[in-house]
Amino acid sequence: MISLLRGRIAEKSLGKIVVDIHGVGYGVTVPLSTYYRLPELGDEAQLKIYTHMKDDGIELFGFLTEDERRIFTSLISVSGVGPRVATNILSSISPPELVSAISSGDLVKKKIPGIGPKLASRLVTELKDKVVHFQPAGEAVEKAGILEDVISALLNLGYKKPEIDEHIAKLEELTSKEKDIETALRESLKIMRRV
Repeated sequence: MISLLRGRIAEKSLGKIVVDIHGVGYGVTVPLSTYYRLPELGDEAQLKIYTHMKDDGIELFGFLTEDERRIFTSLISVSGVGPRVATNILSSISPPELVSAISSGDLVKKKIPGIGPKLASRLVTELKDKVVHFQPAGEAVEKAGILEDVISALLNLGYKKPEIDEHIAKLEELTSKEKDIETALRESLKIMRRV
């Protein structure tokens, strides 16, 4: 079983990367929570790997932190949640925000594509006790959540990932100070429009 990959990022597209290790390219599916923090093409990255065995081969899922991988494996331990659904969840909501939503029971209120009220309730019921170990500070949850919400909104408005990456430092600084998502988005649009 593959548990760790360290190598050069040879290909990068939303949610999928290829890691080149001594001339062998490993295709890895990554949630957006990991994707947005990956280095540029050609740079070295180290990923914690979850190896999923299928009838027709194996599939690799990569994460920057051990906590992300542990949250992922906790998610797929729930009936009805496979690796794809777990990746979708981590792409729609930041890990700290997910942990907070499960702990508080508010996951049902979150709008996550492909996750209905029944599955959200099951996740809360089955994972509430398990996610205690991941419980981050409330402020970190808010900051991570607002930045990801702003990036998601900008992508939905038609901005491309490289454009957003150019301004990521300013966006991080803005979202670390601003708690209101509407104000953060309005200010982010000003940053993106500056030449």
